[in-house]
Order: sequence, then C-alpha cells, then structure tokens
Amino acid sequence: MSLLLDPPLTPPESLASALEHAGHAALAPEALCRLAGVALAELDGWRDSWNDLPPDAYLRDGGHYRRRRHSCFVVDGDTLRDAPPRAHWQPVEYNALHGGLERWFEPMRPQLVGSSAWGRLLQAIGRAASELRGLQPWFVEAHQFRIDTEGGIGRPTPEGAHRDGVDLVAVLLVARV
Repeated sequence: MSLLLDPPLTPPESLASALEHAGHAALAPEALCRLAGVALAELDGWRDSWNDLPPDAYLRDGGHYRRRRHSCFVVDGDTLRDAPPRAHWQPVEYNALHGGLERWFEPMRPQLVGSSAWGRLLQAIGRAASELRGLQPWFVEAHQFRIDTEGGIGRPTPEGAHRDGVDLVAVLLVARV
C-alpha cells in the first residue's frame, strides 16, 4: 500500500516569514495565483509554449535532454521592463559542468512575456524579494525550460548540486508528465 504525503505548502500570507526563517517556500498553484493576482487559467494558457523550446546546445555532457528559452527583465516596483538580451553565464565555482561558458538561448516568445499575467507574476515575485531584501529594482533572468526523459531518465542538473550565483531563485513547475 502506498502512502502519499501532502507537500509542505506555504500560504501566500506566510511567504515572507518562510523565506526569512527557512530560506525557502513552496506555494500551491492557487496560492501563487492569489499572490500574483492572476487566474489559474491564465497560467495554464502558457503550457503550449513549453512545446516550442529549442534544444539546449550547451550540454557539455553531450546530452539532448534539455530545451530552453531565456529572457531578461527588470522589475522595479510596479514597473516591468525588458532588459537587453545577454548570455546566461555562471562561474565554474557555481556550476562545474557548464560554468565559464557564455550560453546564448533563444528569447521567450512574446505571447508569454507580453501577457499581463506574466507581468503580474514577475511583479509579485519582485514584491516578495523586496519584502525580504528591501525595496529595490530586481534584475530577472527567466529560463523557460523542459527536461525530456524520452529514452531513459532525465537529467535536470547533470552538473550535480550547484548554486546559481544569485541571491534569490523562484522555480515554477508548469507540468509534469
């Protein structure tokens, strides 16, 4: 008999406290929607865009299991603006496999990043970051990616445990199939 346990979820009103004391938090989809002021249907409308990701050409282990798009933004209070494209770069000290390499990915599609829900989501994350670290503009590198497990096990982090070289990270699981 299998026993499934509910994950430890954080309500939106406890997000700042969880981040400050535990250093992490997990929100249910409905809680994220409340935090960002978006409807779940708006987020679900993005699913198809994950079927249109170019292969990641920078997998130094020779793999073909990751697809990705990448775009940059600045969240400054209630203002969201595009930032110029730039390479995703991590030092070797943070990422032993892919560090020290300029990785240029295709930008995220305008249909996703131009949606009002995208803006409200990034602004909500910016508010949470400012509540934790003080009001300031936040530079955001957004990675839209998927891991393909066809033909075997997927390798979401072939480089092993690593740090992204940033202070704060938000990860949104879009679908798991």
